[in-house]
Amino acid sequence: MDALILEISARGLHRYEPIRSGTTTIGRALDNDIILSDPTVAPHHLKIVQNADNSIELINLAAINPTQLDQRAIDTQVIEKLPVALDIGRVEATLQSRDQPVAATRPLAANRSHRHPFGHAYWALLLVLACLLVSGLDFFLNSFNTFKWSDLLKYLLRETVLTIGGFVLALSILERLLVNRWEIRQLLTSVCLIFLLFTSLMAFADGLDYLLSASWPSTLLYFGWYLVMVPAAIALYLIHISHLTREHSLVLALLIASPIALPSILQSSQMQSLFDNFSPAASYHNELSYLNWHLRESVDIERFIEQAKQLKPGAAAD
Repeated sequence: MDALILEISARGLHRYEPIRSGTTTIGRALDNDIILSDPTVAPHHLKIVQNADNSIELINLAAINPTQLDQRAIDTQVIEKLPVALDIGRVEATLQSRDQPVAATRPLAANRSHRHPFGHAYWALLLVLACLLVSGLDFFLNSFNTFKWSDLLKYLLRETVLTIGGFVLALSILERLLVNRWEIRQLLTSVCLIFLLFTSLMAFADGLDYLLSASWPSTLLYFGWYLVMVPAAIALYLIHISHLTREHSLVLALLIASPIALPSILQSSQMQSLFDNFSPAASYHNELSYLNWHLRESVDIERFIEQAKQLKPGAAAD
């Protein structure tokens, strides 16, 4: 009889144990054929018997946390079809035959090639410098008072370095818990690319705001970024870099992005402008067309001063 395979899942990794003809015992005690060290596993938890007629019999030996077959507790069960899912304590396992098809091989996200964007630390360092440069340029263009190098340094450390470092730290801890490995180089490269994309899109949205004399382009991009694009970017990383399943990646991406998206959206000037007449963002004239901001006659400074002199205290100009 061909040997069966017991696939044991633990922290994103898989362990495979051959089960040959005869009797195989599974448990925490050291005299078992397959030893599981999890404290929820009984010293002698499960017995797998392969009979001469090729039938497979599962015999539960645990009084506490009994073996479950397809999420149903069993005492003795004859298996007619493979594969079957087993819960041995909190250890998830699958009993399957050797000819069970396996998934296609996933390519390495980093092969230490200098040309591969995820392959070498040089790319990560270059992208970090690009993020600092772009962030510093954005600070310079939005500085309405005297520019100071000390203010620039504080801005870069507070906004750029902390933002990138926070994302890398959070995702690296999550990746360590899920797949039991570190991918710092790939994480840093991915976060920097996302940062550069966000900065570029916001600059484009600000240009649309100016062109259309409206605030909806930047508002739409801001909300869409945190609600759609950030979860999508995290999900793509988990799928293509960490090689998790799509279902798990989507759920994890939403869970990771929610603590970031909700405070950012609720505290944003765009959200305040939706519920309050006051907004720290510059307001646009509602009477102007989106496509023509020259419809209303402009007032020169001399005329404005003359009109102001004619106003009585407490009166507003038309």
